[in-house]
Amino acid sequence: MNLRASLIVASLLPIGVLMTFILMRLFGIDANIVALSGIAIAIGVMVDIGIVDVENILRHLEMPENKGIRGKKLLQVIYQATTEVRAAVVTSIATTIVSFLPYLLCRLRRENSFILLPLQKHLLFFLAFILGIVVLPTLVHIFFNISFDTKKIRKIWNVILIAGGLVFAFFWQMWPALANYFGWYQ
Repeated sequence: MNLRASLIVASLLPIGVLMTFILMRLFGIDANIVALSGIAIAIGVMVDIGIVDVENILRHLEMPENKGIRGKKLLQVIYQATTEVRAAVVTSIATTIVSFLPYLLCRLRRENSFILLPLQKHLLFFLAFILGIVVLPTLVHIFFNISFDTKKIRKIWNVILIAGGLVFAFFWQMWPALANYFGWYQ
């Protein structure tokens, strides 16, 4: 229920996939359906890393002693929260990578097109790990260092939504349908 946290986790996905395509291009890996399915499978790991880290950071930021902090204190809280869950995240990624190593090694021996799936997954797991360690805490620091006046923003959005609803109703001529529905028009 935190828009900033959702934007941070959602922004990791295109960054990770873009980095994977760049590395695929550098290593000469074709982007066929098997390689793309490896990316689709590994996106779940990227989301998991982001959610675990961001949720723990949010938990730390909601503590009474950390309400409204900015600057270096925010950076310290982010560091503390990410290091708290880093061992679990590393174990999760390492377990997944190790479980796919036999499949990768068997496919390397045969040299067929199905090598791309485990190769893509391992590449994306590595990139997800790097993004989770480097980019995610940086994005959290940037996004949560900005302060908003929530009452003013809520009033502005209410006015915008009401005006948008009236414009929608006027241009799509829903007044007769609404009048008929409520019994105003016979």
